[in-house]
Amino acid sequence: MSSRQLKAECDAEEAEAIAAALDLTLDELNQIEYTINEIANDDGLVYAYGVEIKEGVPQYILDKLAPLPRRGNLVVIHVRGYAHDADQEEIEIEMARTTVYKVKLYNIATDEVVISRRMATYDGAAKMGGWPVEGTGHVIELADLEPGEEWTPRDFDPTTI
Repeated sequence: MSSRQLKAECDAEEAEAIAAALDLTLDELNQIEYTINEIANDDGLVYAYGVEIKEGVPQYILDKLAPLPRRGNLVVIHVRGYAHDADQEEIEIEMARTTVYKVKLYNIATDEVVISRRMATYDGAAKMGGWPVEGTGHVIELADLEPGEEWTPRDFDPTTI
């Protein structure tokens, strides 16, 4: 068997596994564009994969994917043999979320305290030079934060997620 044939066979097996995990047929999987992302713990142990579905997916396929577990914009596929139980699922859900608050900032130009257009974690508010407004906390997915930051995009509305 040549290396090209081996790669083609591995790709076919991977596609079958992804289709099965997403509860799709191979034909349905071939109709969508996707990327695979590893989901790992702090020690680098991969415990699941996230399938990021690109735009332009037929609605009936989106309907089939709707009930599957998600982490932000990724559909989560668990690795075979991973010890999956309710307690572990609860830990994963807690790890994938954070609480953000409205943030007060001092505007030196107007000598006034204003509310930021972004929401942030406690650490994010401190990095912004502000402080969180108590009682305004919302639990959100970590994927809803700006990449690499501890705050949301401008004008983020947590009630619409």
